[in-house]
Amino acid sequence: MKKTICFFLLLAVTATLIIAGCAQQQVQPSSTQTAGQAVDTIRVASSTLGTILVDAKGNTLYYFANDIPGSGASTCTAQCAVIWPVFSAGTIQVSPPLNAADFGTITRADGTNQTTWKGWPLYYYASDSAPGQVSGENFQKIWFVVKPGENVLIAHSSGLGQYLTDSTGKTLYTFTKDTNGSSACTGACIAKWPAFYANPVSAPSILNPADFSAVTRADGTNQTAYMGMPLYYYSGDVKPGDVNGEGFNSLWYVANVSGMMPVVTAIPTTVSTTIVITTAVSTTSSAGTGAMGGY
Repeated sequence: MKKTICFFLLLAVTATLIIAGCAQQQVQPSSTQTAGQAVDTIRVASSTLGTILVDAKGNTLYYFANDIPGSGASTCTAQCAVIWPVFSAGTIQVSPPLNAADFGTITRADGTNQTTWKGWPLYYYASDSAPGQVSGENFQKIWFVVKPGENVLIAHSSGLGQYLTDSTGKTLYTFTKDTNGSSACTGACIAKWPAFYANPVSAPSILNPADFSAVTRADGTNQTAYMGMPLYYYSGDVKPGDVNGEGFNSLWYVANVSGMMPVVTAIPTTVSTTIVITTAVSTTSSAGTGAMGGY
C-alpha cells in the first residue's frame, strides 16, 4: 500500500514540474526581441539602389531637393503632400548603423509633425505600393531616396537648377581657374574656400559614381572632384541652403549637376592706359595676393 502511495506522489510531483517548466517556457522572451525592447521606427533596408532608409514596415523614405534642410519647414504642401505623404515616426527609435542624433521633428504649417534626417524632411511616395519599392527615385529630378550613408546630395532652386551639396545641405562650389584634376586655390584662397572631401562618395542614382574622383592637393591633402573639377565650400555660407558664393568675382559657381561651368567673358584689351592702371591697383588691393586673386 505504501509503495502505491509513494508511486502516485512521485507521479504528481513529476507532473507539477513538467507543467511549471512549460509555463516558464511560454513567458520567456524570444531571442529576437527582449522584454520591453522598443521596435525601431526608422531603420535601414537593402534595395535595388543599395542600402536605403525605411520606416518600421520597410516602406521607402524620400527627400525633396526643393526643401532647405535645417530650416524647420517643408515646401511640399497641398497636392504635393497628397503625392508625397509626410512621414512622421512619432517617437524616434533607431539602432546602429543609424544615429538618433541625425533625426528630428519639425512642425509643418498645418500643425502636423514631420520627421527629418540631417534636417531634410522625410516623405513617402504614394505610388510605392509595397515595402522596398523605390519608384519615386529621381522623380522630376527633384525627389530622391534617402541613403543613410550619402555624403553628396542634390539641391534645387528655380534660379540655379540642380546643384551639389553635402549631406547636411551645405552648398558645394567649383572654381573656374581650376583645371581638370588640379586645384589652383591655395594659401588664403583655401581658407576662404575650404576643400570638400568624401571617400567613398555616395550620391543619388542620377549621378554617375565615375564622375567623382580624388584630387591630391599641393599640400598633400585630398579633395573630391566632380567631372574633374575640385569641389569647395564657401566660408561665407552660414547655413544649409545659402548660396552666397554663387558668381563670386565671376570665378566661383555652385557645382551644377550638369558639370557645366559658366563662360567668362574676357575683359577687352583695347582700353586706355589710365583704366588699365586703375584696374590693376583695384585687383591687387581687393584680392590681396596680386597674381592669384579671384577669391
